[in-house]
Amino acid sequence: MIKAIIFDISGVVVFNDLNLMLKKFAEELKIDFNELLEMEKENHEKMILGKLSLKEFCSSIRSRFNLEQDSLTLLLAWEKIYTDNATLNRDLIGKIKEIRKKYIVGAIANMFDSTAQYHQRQKLFLFFKPNLAISCRKGSIKSGESLFANLLTTMHVKGNECLFIDDNVDNFVFAKEFGIQTLQFKDNKQLFKDLKKLIKV
Repeated sequence: MIKAIIFDISGVVVFNDLNLMLKKFAEELKIDFNELLEMEKENHEKMILGKLSLKEFCSSIRSRFNLEQDSLTLLLAWEKIYTDNATLNRDLIGKIKEIRKKYIVGAIANMFDSTAQYHQRQKLFLFFKPNLAISCRKGSIKSGESLFANLLTTMHVKGNECLFIDDNVDNFVFAKEFGIQTLQFKDNKQLFKDLKKLIKV
């Protein structure tokens, strides 16, 4: 019996195409996109684990490309790009408000520190508190056991009492090890249809 629903944030609750944003960032800074993309890939895990701040990453970009702007200026430029291009899935937020009346709701995400700070300022996390597992704050990612274990403990539920919704099926591997039921998000229409079969909404 499902008692709790865990939502992935990036790609489900918030639409934010990282590669598109990196391309816009490269255009803004007038630097090579492919080289920037490679830099991000090399540092991605450290950033989502909270071991490397986005400001520190911007400092590396500044050094690599010999930019005149300081790292804070680069960080602000990135944050503006994120703000302009990240879109809240408002229809899903409405559905989550309904679901919360009958089920425990939580959220999990691999996220940069500045992205987490932005969503906290925008009060997105209030829909899920205290059931939040954000990688950069927990020092663990979705492909590791501890992030799911931490969230299950916070929610006071067993794995087989949970449904996990994510757009990326690669993230289902560790969820399934806890006995968590999984559902891939493709779009709201598909999700709402599938949810009706699984929970009372």
